[in-house]
Amino acid sequence: MRKLTLVLCLFSAAAFAQTNNAKDPTWWDKYQYILNNGPDAAAGATTSVTVGANVDVSNECGPQSETYITLDTTSPKTLAAGSNEIFRLPMRGYFSKDGGKSWGGVDLPLPPPIGANGVDFGSDPTLAFDSRGNLYYGYIVVFFGNGFGINGTEMAVAKSTDGGKTYPNVTFSASKVARITSTTSR
Repeated sequence: MRKLTLVLCLFSAAAFAQTNNAKDPTWWDKYQYILNNGPDAAAGATTSVTVGANVDVSNECGPQSETYITLDTTSPKTLAAGSNEIFRLPMRGYFSKDGGKSWGGVDLPLPPPIGANGVDFGSDPTLAFDSRGNLYYGYIVVFFGNGFGINGTEMAVAKSTDGGKTYPNVTFSASKVARITSTTSR
């Protein structure tokens, strides 16, 4: 018990030792300032950007979620994006070579489900180009057992050498987790 008290005292001292000054405020100080004073007026002139019409990148029926977009800094008109599919299982990839005026799409693979009646899905897309123009698309794969909660997860990383038109190389890194279940009984 004494060790626990000592550890708590040390952590408490570290938390209270954080500086609260105008140059480096904490998030709570910022919240309190805005709550009591309102936001500061604009510090200077602002400008607006004119953009074209919205473009339906997915051309899919139904919604997509957790969208992510990136550009190739070695070829700034080359864009790539990703999203979850709500009504279908695969992750979705998108590509544009003309700065986003037109788009193409591709499904990214999922590994087979675990078990005879298992289900898997992809989530949380992230994309990045390297300095050579290779595109990497990362996403999480979650495995559900037949009514028994989550029975595994994997991280997927796919590589494209053509700006996102194809992803011939996908690596799945497995990490088995304890089954997660919930119950309402006490």
